[in-house]
Amino acid sequence: MIYNEYTRQKQTANQLAKELLLDKMELALEFWQESILIDRLKLTDKEIKAIDEQLNKRYNGVKKYLGY
Repeated sequence: MIYNEYTRQKQTANQLAKELLLDKMELALEFWQESILIDRLKLTDKEIKAIDEQLNKRYNGVKKYLGY
């Protein structure tokens, strides 16, 4: 068992891996516009909204798959 400093509980490696993945995905939801893959200034408001929607859709799908 691995001690999680944030939750102050012991977890399996699998549980911790799930939480680490979700944590990084949450960061991607918040900061995707800073990615070097795109030039945000060239995106329309409609494109930005569409990307946000797809990111949230994918995040929720993975979250559901992981059992959260």
